[in-house]
Amino acid sequence: MDNLAIIITAILAGVATYAISVKLEKGAVFGSAIIVLVSGLFLPHFFEMGTTLAVVATTSSYAGMVAAKNVPNLKEMAVVGFIVGVLFILVQVPYAGVGGKLGVIAAISCLSWIGLKKVYVTVFSKSANKRKQEPAGRM
Repeated sequence: MDNLAIIITAILAGVATYAISVKLEKGAVFGSAIIVLVSGLFLPHFFEMGTTLAVVATTSSYAGMVAAKNVPNLKEMAVVGFIVGVLFILVQVPYAGVGGKLGVIAAISCLSWIGLKKVYVTVFSKSANKRKQEPAGRM
């Protein structure tokens, strides 16, 4: 249940930061600052693991600062937020106390999604080109 809360928080915080930054055109720093402030003030008071959720929201808000040309819509930002949540769960215990962890998780999440999109486009555009180049079967 805790892991689900972490993933949901990561998705919502990333999407909210992105929406403020890109859709409302308020800028990445302002968008992240609002999410970090709100999550830091409210999550610890309403949830048992609220402090952890505030840290997750902070991490995902860093990922939400991504440029719109790299993550062009809210659906893709939700995927990046999901990656943030999963990575946070994976590194929470082994890297406890390591400085810079939150920014690194955000960067790896964004770069992973951008890389996955490029691989997908490359693979499927090459297979589509091969199908176009192959001669049609004779009847």
